[in-house]
Amino acid sequence: MLTLKSHWILPLGVALIVSPAGVMAETDTKTAECEACAFDWEPRGYVEAGILWLEDDEPEFTNYRGFDRDGFFLNGAIDVVDRDEDGTYWSLQGQNLGLGSRNAAVRGGRQGTVDYFLDYQELNHDVYDPVKTVFSGAGTERLELPGDWARGDTTKDLSGLDVALRDIDIELERKTLATGLQFFQGEHWDYNFEYTADERDGTRLMGGSFLLRSAILPEPVDDITHRFDLSVGYLAKLWQLRLAYHGSFFDNDNQSLTWDNPFIVPGDAPRGRSAAAPDNSFNRLMLSGAFRPTRWLSGSGHIAVGRLEQDDSFVPATINPNIGPVGLPRQDLDAKVNTLNARLRLTGNATRRLTLRAEGFFDERDNDTPVDSYRQVDTDLFVAELRENRPYSFEKNGGELSADYQLTNNTDVSTGYGIERSEFTYQEVDATDTDLYFGELRTRPGERVELRLRLGWEDRDVDGSYEPLAVAPPENPLLRKFNLADRDRHEIRLSGNYYASEQLSFGLNSVYADDDYHNSSIGLTKAVDRMVTLDASWSPGQSLNAYVYFTRQNIVSDIAGSESFGRPDWFAEHDDTINTYGVGVQARELIPHLELGVDLAYTRSRGNISIDSRTSDQKFPQLQADRISTRIYGEYSVSDRWSYRLDYWLEHYEQQDFFIDGVAPDTTDNVLTSGRQSPDYIIHAAGISARYRF
Repeated sequence: MLTLKSHWILPLGVALIVSPAGVMAETDTKTAECEACAFDWEPRGYVEAGILWLEDDEPEFTNYRGFDRDGFFLNGAIDVVDRDEDGTYWSLQGQNLGLGSRNAAVRGGRQGTVDYFLDYQELNHDVYDPVKTVFSGAGTERLELPGDWARGDTTKDLSGLDVALRDIDIELERKTLATGLQFFQGEHWDYNFEYTADERDGTRLMGGSFLLRSAILPEPVDDITHRFDLSVGYLAKLWQLRLAYHGSFFDNDNQSLTWDNPFIVPGDAPRGRSAAAPDNSFNRLMLSGAFRPTRWLSGSGHIAVGRLEQDDSFVPATINPNIGPVGLPRQDLDAKVNTLNARLRLTGNATRRLTLRAEGFFDERDNDTPVDSYRQVDTDLFVAELRENRPYSFEKNGGELSADYQLTNNTDVSTGYGIERSEFTYQEVDATDTDLYFGELRTRPGERVELRLRLGWEDRDVDGSYEPLAVAPPENPLLRKFNLADRDRHEIRLSGNYYASEQLSFGLNSVYADDDYHNSSIGLTKAVDRMVTLDASWSPGQSLNAYVYFTRQNIVSDIAGSESFGRPDWFAEHDDTINTYGVGVQARELIPHLELGVDLAYTRSRGNISIDSRTSDQKFPQLQADRISTRIYGEYSVSDRWSYRLDYWLEHYEQQDFFIDGVAPDTTDNVLTSGRQSPDYIIHAAGISARYRF
C-alpha cells in the first residue's frame, strides 16, 4: 500500500510548515476585504503564532479537534494571497498546524487560463478513550492472550482477568491529500483533473463470537482509497456538454483479524478469525449537458455507466483444527456490479406567470456476481448447511411533473406529482410503486414578512405479495422490513422570516413528518418526526451583532414484535427529544481597538424506551446527554499590523447510557466487554496568540 506517512513528506513539507493554526480563531474579514483590492498587487495576508492549553484530553471534547493529550501546544496560522496585474495569483492557507487535526492548502494559476491546487488534511477521531482489553497486539492482525491465561465457561470463571486487563485508546487517524488542475482552451473548452488519496490508520471495536460466548476486540484499520476525477467540457452559446470519468480504488493492508478464544466452548476452538473489508474498485463514465434552444425552454440531463469489482481471495472458511479444511466453490467472489443512471429535466415558460417542469430518471444496479453454494461454518465451531450467495440487484425508474404559478407579485404557488417504480431481485418483494404529491405556497404579505408552506404526501405500495426469504433461522412471516413495506408518508414544512427593522429579524423553520406502515404487523409500524427552530438576530450597528436560537426535535417510533413467532404480542415505543439553545454576542470597537465575543450553546437530549407486553409493562432507564459549551474571545489591535488574541473555552458534558454504564468486562457472563463508560467531564481550554498582517 502507498502509505502517506512516507510518501507525503517531501511534497507537503513546505505546505505543512506554513499551515495555519488558531483552533479557536475567527475568520479574518480584513484579509478577505483586501483580496479584492484591484489597486494593490503586493502579497497580503497574515501569519499567527500562539500557545494553546487543554486541561484534560476527554475524547468527547478532543474528538476531531486534534488534541492527543492535555497540557500546552504550540500553534500557528497563515493566510497569504498574491495577485498580479496579468491575472496570475497564488495563495497559502491552512489551520491548526500544532494539533493532530490540521490542514494546509496551496492554490495558484492565471485567471481564465489555468488553476491548480494542492490540499493536505489530517483528522484525528478519538472514538473511545480509554477502554480495557486482555489482548496484546492491538492495532495488528493478531490478538493474543497472556501466556498463563486460564480459559473459563463464563467471565466470572476467568481467574486471570483482573491482572490481564489494560487500558488502550480506540482512535482513528485520517490523512487526505488532494491535488488538481484545471485549464481552459479558448472560449469553449475546459479540462479538469483531480486526484485524492484518503488514508486511515488506527483501531475500532468489533465483536468476535464462538456460539454463545463473545468478546469485544480492538480491530486494526489500515487502508487507503485513491480517487481520480477527469473531465472535459465544451461551452457554446445555447448548449454545453461535459464528459467525465470517476475512479475509486480501495486498498486494505489488513486481510483478516485473528484472536485467541478466552472461553471454554463446545468444540474447543482455540482461536477465531474474521475477514477484513476486501480491496475493491469503482469506475464510472458520465456524459452531462444542458441546453436552451429558446428563451422559454431549457433542459439538462446526464447518463452514466459504472462498474464495481471485487476479486480479493477468500480467507479459509475456518481455522479450527478440530473441524479440518472446508472447501470453497471458488478462490474469490469475482464480484461484478454494473450501474446505469440517467436523468432528464425540461423547464418551460408556458406564460409569463406559469412555469412547467418535467423530469424523468432511470437507475439500475445489475449484480453479475456468480451464484455458488458455500458451506457455512457457525462461529468457527460447527459446519452447517450449504447456502447460496444472493447478488442483490434493483431497477428504479420514474418521473415528476410540476407547475409554478405567480398568483400576484408577492405570491407564488407550486404543485406537482411524481411516480417511482422499483424492481428487486433476491428481496422479499418483487417491486414497489410510489406516488408523490406536493403543493407549496410562497408569499410576502408585507415588506417585512416572508412565508413558505409546503405539503407533501407519499404512498408506497408493494406490487404483489411480501414473501420472506428462506434464511436460517427463519423470519416471522408477518415481519415487514421498513424499506420494502407499504407506507404512507405525510409531511408539512413551514418557514418564514420577519424583519422587524433593519437591525432586528426573526426566523422560523418547522417540519412535521408522519410515516404510517399500515400493513406491517411485525416490525416498524409508525414513525413521527417533529422539528421546530426559532432564531433572532440583532445588529444595531456595525460595531455590535447578537443572535439567539432554539431548536427542538422529537422522534417517536412504534415497533411491534412477537415472542411466539406469530401475531404481535409485545410493543415498543422509542421517544427521543433533543433541545438546543444558543446565544452569542460580538462587539467591535465599543472599546477602541478591541473586539470581544461570547458564544454559549446548550444541548439536552432525552431518550425513552418502553415495552408493553402481555405479562407486564417495562420502561428502560432514560438515556440522557447534556452539553454546555461556552466560548469567550477577545482581540486587541495595537497597530494596523499587530494584534493579540485571547480565547477561553469551557465545556461540561454528562451522559447516562444504561447500555454501557456499570458494565465492567465481567458483568455479562457470556460477553467479555471493553468496560466503556459514559463520559462525564468539565474541561477548560485557553489560547493566546499574536497575529501580524501585511
